[in-house]
Formats: sequence, C-alpha cells, structure tokens
Amino acid sequence: MFEIQHQQFKSARYWLTRRSQIDMNPPYQRKGGLWRIGDRQSLIDTMINGYDMPKLYFADFTTIKSELNSAGMRYAVVDGKQRLQAIFDFLSNEMPLSDSFVLEENPKLKLAGLYYRDIVEIAFPFAERVEEFPMPVVHVVTDDAARIRELFLRLNKGIVLTGPEKRNAMIGTVPSVIAEIAQHDFFVQCTSYKDDRGENQNNAAKILAFELQDDVTETKRVNLDKVVTDFANEHQKLEVAKLDAQQTLDKLAVVFGAKDKLLRSAGSVPAFYWFVRSIEVDQLRLVRPFLEAFYEELKEKTIAFLTSNDDIARYKGALRNINDRSSHLERVKILNSAYEEWLGIVKKPRSFEDDVLADPPSPGGGR
Repeated sequence: MFEIQHQQFKSARYWLTRRSQIDMNPPYQRKGGLWRIGDRQSLIDTMINGYDMPKLYFADFTTIKSELNSAGMRYAVVDGKQRLQAIFDFLSNEMPLSDSFVLEENPKLKLAGLYYRDIVEIAFPFAERVEEFPMPVVHVVTDDAARIRELFLRLNKGIVLTGPEKRNAMIGTVPSVIAEIAQHDFFVQCTSYKDDRGENQNNAAKILAFELQDDVTETKRVNLDKVVTDFANEHQKLEVAKLDAQQTLDKLAVVFGAKDKLLRSAGSVPAFYWFVRSIEVDQLRLVRPFLEAFYEELKEKTIAFLTSNDDIARYKGALRNINDRSSHLERVKILNSAYEEWLGIVKKPRSFEDDVLADPPSPGGGR
C-alpha cells in the first residue's frame, strides 16, 4: 500500500503538542542539526513575515499497522525534519530570532535577538503568527519501505545529499546492516572526528565492502553505492560480513580509548581496521603505543626508527587519495612493516648494559 493524502493544514502549535508522537529519526532520515542556526532563524523569519513554506511529509501510522513504525509512534518524518526542528526550537525558547531580523511591515518594532517568550510579551500577534502558522503537512500512508525511501530520494533530488545519506535511503538490506555496524562502540565511543553528515556510516560501508570482498577495495562513492545494489538481497553473505566486521571492531575498541586523538580523521579508520584485523588478541595492548610512535615519526617529531624517510613520504602520499585501493594497500603495508620493526625494538632482550643504564650502581658499588 502506498497513498499520498493531502490533509487540511494544522498549526505549528498543534504539531508541537504532538511532538512526542513524531519519530524524527526513522532509518531513511538524515541526521538532525545539519542546519546552521542562521538557516533555522531564517525559517522563523519567513513565517513571521508572512511568506510560504514548502510541504512537509509525514508517514502516517494512525490508520494502518506497518512494520515501518519501529518507534511505535503515530507519525515519522519523511521530509522536512530540519524545518520541523527549527520551529520546535523556536516555540520551545531554545532559539531566538536572528540579530538581524527585521519585521517588514513595521521595521521600527525591534524584535531582533528575542526569544518566543519575549515576543509574546511585547508583540503577541507576531508570536502568534508562528504558533498558528498553517503547516503544509502531507500524510504518507504505506507499509512499503522501498516506496517511502524512493519518495525521500525524489523529494531531495534537488538537494546535494552526501554519499551516506543517499545510501541510507536506498532499497534493500544493506543500509540497515551499515547502520548497525555504525552503532558499534568503536564508532560511538572511540572516534573523535565529526559525525554530522554520516561519517560513521560511510566508514561502516567501507568496512562492510572489505569484508564482503575479503580484501581491501575501492571505497569511492560509486563503489559503495554498487555494494548496496549488488548485495541488496544477499542476506546470508551480509550477516557473515557483519559479524566479521563486528569482531574486528571489537578489537579496535580495545586498542583505542574514548574520543581517541589518533581518530580525529575519518579517513584513517579503514586502514587502521585492516591493519588491526590480522593482529592477534594477545597483542592488542601493544598496538596503541605503536601507533602513537608511528604518528610521531609521521609528523617528523622524532627520528625515524620505525620507518624510512621514503616510507613516510609514501604514507603521506597515500593520504591524498584515501579511497583508492592502492592507498589502502600502501598504508596497511607500511603500518605492518613499521609494526614488525617496533616489535623488534620493544621485545629486544635486556643486556647487562641496559640494566646498568636503567639502574646505575650506588657510589659504594652496592645496590
């Protein structure tokens, strides 16, 4: 079933009072908070100054039972999440008008920088314009995940979606597997790069591609999109690849600490993943100190004991094209070689001279 229902407009206040019954984060949605505050304030400016607003689309679960209603709410946002959040933020006094706001019909009335509660006190009719704004919400009644994802993509066709956002709305089993991998503790707890445009999901897709091929592969957008389509119905292969990915991510979660400074770049994760994948569990405690030493050499802050100057140049060169298969291979190769060198240093047997240097004898010759 798939039906578009154009409803009689209801006010912004009406939807605010039903906020708890609206799923703002269904699986196909982009992450919230993508609009800058200026964008959100601009929308409220539009409403107060009497301009129109594009339609919002809600999945309506009030008339049919649908497996899409995973959150158990009456509605889910299909399109218009950023606009809806901006309105809720303003009416909840979490965001003021812009400092440059001008009321076009009465520029002398100074409302710039004021919160909703303030405007209610000094200029209630203009606060009421936001409260009573007729929200152009279109209801989508469906139990077909493919159709609702297709609607999302069509509605956003003129908007530049990131690769992860597009893949998240594609048809098949792969998007949900990617999303599950991206929720691993390693991504949630250890990474310190920004994840506001699906960076964790992008890395999860790269890792899944590695496991499906049992090898490092190209991780450009077109390649990852192809993984989504090629394995859309390969449920058994996807389950095995997901479990393998989670096992290696368990290792990474042991290696790295909370918001680890070595994970400030999303582009470093695939190479680290493939490097750690082959390391035995009893050696995991050694990996973090090694990477610390390796990156000190990479930044040329220490003398290169683990790598040659040529290795450093090649590693840095590989970082220019981080989604090429050759880049992944080169970085992992250098990491493996440097790790073996580092192990040889830290596991070197202590000599008599090492002991003397570490603990020199007392002036009397005794210890």
